[in-house]
Amino acid sequence: MAITDSLQPADRVNALLDGGLRMLVTSIVDNAGITRAKSVPAERLRTAARDGIGLSPVFAIMCADDGITSSPAVNGAVGDNRLIPDLSAAAPLGPDRTVYWAPADQLSQDHEPIAICQRAALRRQEERAVAAGLDVKLGFELEFTVFRGDHGDPRVATLGPAYGVLATLTLEDFAVELLEALDAAGVPAEQLHPEYAQGQVEVSLPPASPVKAADQSQLARLVVHRVARKHDLLVSFAPITVAGYVGNGAHIHFSAALNGLPFGDGGGPSEHGRHLIAGVLAELDGLTGVLAPSVVSADRRVPGNWAGAYACWGPENREAALRYVPGSITSRPESANCEIKIGDPSGNAYLSAAAVLASALAGLERRADLPAGLDRDPATYSESELAAMGVRRLPLTLADALGALEESTVIREALGEAIVDPFLAVRRHDAQSLGGLSLEERVRALRWRY
Repeated sequence: MAITDSLQPADRVNALLDGGLRMLVTSIVDNAGITRAKSVPAERLRTAARDGIGLSPVFAIMCADDGITSSPAVNGAVGDNRLIPDLSAAAPLGPDRTVYWAPADQLSQDHEPIAICQRAALRRQEERAVAAGLDVKLGFELEFTVFRGDHGDPRVATLGPAYGVLATLTLEDFAVELLEALDAAGVPAEQLHPEYAQGQVEVSLPPASPVKAADQSQLARLVVHRVARKHDLLVSFAPITVAGYVGNGAHIHFSAALNGLPFGDGGGPSEHGRHLIAGVLAELDGLTGVLAPSVVSADRRVPGNWAGAYACWGPENREAALRYVPGSITSRPESANCEIKIGDPSGNAYLSAAAVLASALAGLERRADLPAGLDRDPATYSESELAAMGVRRLPLTLADALGALEESTVIREALGEAIVDPFLAVRRHDAQSLGGLSLEERVRALRWRY
């Protein structure tokens, strides 16, 4: 029986049970970007859907090292929330359809919305976009590193060449089963291929509405980890998994039709597309604090890594923070989109998408002007040329990125103080506890967190 949004909760439960569910994994992504999960057996599914599952508010201030920091927005260990699994988004983690996953919303004990729920923050921005006449589509590209061995002595699973067919064949069995599992989960891969670094793979997910796209990104990560384990492989989505290697990104592609008018006009962004891109461009420093907030993110975001080291945009410019993609001539203008290069998998996908959407909406509301795009690698310009064009380096440290986030009125208002203050506390704890380590030590500390 198919599960659709039109089914009532009882029908969804029946459909899952009839389909063979034996366990439901439900999860949130916290302010450290880590997926925290609780599971229930089939016998408890109906109760979990009705009553929710208890979760302490303290998860809002849990850090990447599992330490607990403090924030005025969270009363420590006092209180309780309810995780309510969204069964309309439930999906099997494999073709056997015995273990399912569903994203969770965080509610109060009275089942009222609470301000610290990251998924709800994205839902608010999606509703703003709809009210503005926009049909927003987001698509995530996720990069990860595949290892052999064990956690204490990992070895990259492929030795290149970059993007090479030899790496593809080395991981052929894993790749085939991964594609099958993603299909079964309802999030079919658009592309799957070896990336630049040894052991690195990228999977491109289909575009979807904002909340659904963020859900898909979390679901895909779980599926990747699960399939890898079946093949005696280890996977890490950390921003850098081997010191000295190019790191892993979590790129967001976005587009939005406005009252039926497409994002692109064939040759470039449409008028409203230019406003939306200009809004994101204006907030890139603060967005860096949300999309790339780990203690190794700045080490990844350097010139030459295609990671968006400079605050600029350009048509098909992979060194710009914002790459405008016109799409193939056979699919224009509907395929036009803008890729945000700065993000990495240590970010919370819901907060990243919400912050990007809020920034784009701010640009549309004020009809922001988009400067000329760069048609060269920004690193090839002189400092004076960059200054004349208004192009700058994005924050060089985590502290600077978090400071820019703290100063961004647009992002703070969109996410709310109940999210931003704990988020800053968590990420500053990480900077204090891990930031003073060597790059190799920081990489080891985060490798198996994601």
